[in-house]
Amino acid sequence: MGDDSKVPDFIIDSRSPYFLHPSNAPGAIIFTTRFDGKNFDLWEKAVIMTLTAKNKVAFIDGTITKPDMKKEGNPA
Repeated sequence: MGDDSKVPDFIIDSRSPYFLHPSNAPGAIIFTTRFDGKNFDLWEKAVIMTLTAKNKVAFIDGTITKPDMKKEGNPA
């Protein structure tokens, strides 16, 4: 094993919006308020509150930035 190149440590950061907890399944029901065309204010509040609690609201409000894939620690 003559390869002395350093492999960057893989660190799981649960505070990252890219972190997926096992409960974050595609079919998981994350809020029970169903949008019926008339209750937008209530539905929006439920969605924002739920996504904020799961640290995912940045995906819908446009504040998340694309990760730098060339940065050390990210896959090539």
